[in-house]
Amino acid sequence: MEGITTMKLSAFYLTIIAFVLFGRFSMAQVPTSQILLPVEINGKWGFIDSSGKIAIEPTFDYVESFSEGLAPFKQIINGKDKFGYINPKGEIIIPAKFEDAREFSEGLAVVRINGKDGYINATGEFIIEPIFEKAWTFSNERGRVLQLVKEKADYLYGFVNTKGQIVIEPQYIFARDFQEDLAGIAVVIGENIKMGFIDKEGKVVIKPKFSIVGNFTEGLAVVARNAKPYLFEGDLLFSDSESKKRKISYIDKSGKEIIKGNFQTASDFSEGLASVEIKNKWRFIDKTGKIVIDTDFPENAELGDFSEGLASLNFINGAKFIDKTGKIVIKTDFNWAESFSNGYARVKRIGKFGSESFGYVDKNGNLIWNPTTN
Repeated sequence: MEGITTMKLSAFYLTIIAFVLFGRFSMAQVPTSQILLPVEINGKWGFIDSSGKIAIEPTFDYVESFSEGLAPFKQIINGKDKFGYINPKGEIIIPAKFEDAREFSEGLAVVRINGKDGYINATGEFIIEPIFEKAWTFSNERGRVLQLVKEKADYLYGFVNTKGQIVIEPQYIFARDFQEDLAGIAVVIGENIKMGFIDKEGKVVIKPKFSIVGNFTEGLAVVARNAKPYLFEGDLLFSDSESKKRKISYIDKSGKEIIKGNFQTASDFSEGLASVEIKNKWRFIDKTGKIVIDTDFPENAELGDFSEGLASLNFINGAKFIDKTGKIVIKTDFNWAESFSNGYARVKRIGKFGSESFGYVDKNGNLIWNPTTN
């Protein structure tokens, strides 16, 4: 779940936050007939097809999903992790020579070499040289980058285009990716962190006046005022205990407040709905702010965004999926479930010693791949 997130104290909630914010996996965005899903078998990774049959033998030390016809893979070479890319036949297209590798988007992928990030094309050629402390996947023709600005003696965020040109100089203490042609940026005003929005040329279109902002989705963005934000593991969060007077609402692209609400936390819109927390209970609202799903979800539940008509409902008693009436339509005995994509959702099971394994369910709740744990 994206949007505005607080940091709470329970171990269960912290586990959820870590999985959502820092997990790298994403479902393969390919036509249904070509769906390939990463799986682990006896410590090695490969891919299954949509029927659950092995499509690419598990010979890799790790793999991620296919994107634009290529998937990152990892090989341990001389005790070191090295990353490259394979095609849907399992053939190595770009050898394992990078320290890290991410999914392709808009023709480019982030890779790390010699401790720096850059962008390569589908042949493995550097289009944007590895000069950044950190770089992110392209979105809306812009790549978010973090770079040392020597004159300010600080690492700051900026943006590059697909030609490798820095179009927005690194100048922000934090930034989000572009979505719907706008990106949230953070600056220091006095002693406070404030966030606003810029366009793809770097022009400020919504002044930095919010404590924290989410992304624009479906024309609206969630924002918070009177919160105490802080940077944590590459994201901007706010402290629940230090932000008791916060006001969370939704704005349009002019900065006008569209939905006023007494929300504790709130997510981005997806398929016309957004999850919000009111008096320690989760609800879904529509784009007018009306509560449309008012089921009594558990207080410690974590709701996923709606995708393909369903949303995950994760809490300590198991992972489930609800439809847009709030009805539970898929029940599982897994510890975690992600959103549906291309008709399938990844699920996670945690073993008694903390080990994790991953499987898949379809929209009828059928197991396509059943993980086992020790």
